[in-house]
Amino acid sequence: MDTPRLHGTPLSHFTRKVRIVLAELGVAYEFVRGPGVLATTTAVYGGNPLMRVPTLVHGAHMLIESDHIARYLVRQYDPADRLGVCSERVLALNRLAVVNGVMSNEVVLLLARRGGLADLDGVAYFRKLRAAIDQGLAWLEAHTDPEADGLDYGDIVTICLWQHLEHYALVTGLDAYPRVAARVARWADRPAIAATTPAAALAEAEAAGWRPA
Repeated sequence: MDTPRLHGTPLSHFTRKVRIVLAELGVAYEFVRGPGVLATTTAVYGGNPLMRVPTLVHGAHMLIESDHIARYLVRQYDPADRLGVCSERVLALNRLAVVNGVMSNEVVLLLARRGGLADLDGVAYFRKLRAAIDQGLAWLEAHTDPEADGLDYGDIVTICLWQHLEHYALVTGLDAYPRVAARVARWADRPAIAATTPAAALAEAEAAGWRPA
């Protein structure tokens, strides 16, 4: 089958989840960098009608939503699911839901700020999103074992969230979550992690001639 093409943006933590899975599975792929997430044509997003990243195009298949893409990749390339991407354990499901929720809330706040809304805390809806981020991080802190064996998909998504929060500095007080920070630090030097940090991904994209819209 054709080489997978991953459509995304360099700083998208949702895109990064898939990039790390591809690297961990040793799957060669083409990374198609879109100009940004405010474009309003589906072509920029690999045909994704929701105009979000990432999108995976593989042969005749087009898949959207990062976790669906990760599960597809596991079924294609790693039926043993060594990273636990398809885990149905309650804790794994809740962990994924919490991290995705925090990531999504952060994206809404970033796009609102980028769109010109200076006083985010003056809007009740945005205050709720911030509160949910805080509650989500507190839940992760309580359910993270820094010394647990083995890197799994829950670790991957948590790392993507955490380093994205650090990069954008939209959320203050991250020192209140030392267990999460320790778990992230444990895997920070792993090649698939180190090569896809926000700073590394941005430098890689700029070296390839990418420029944001």
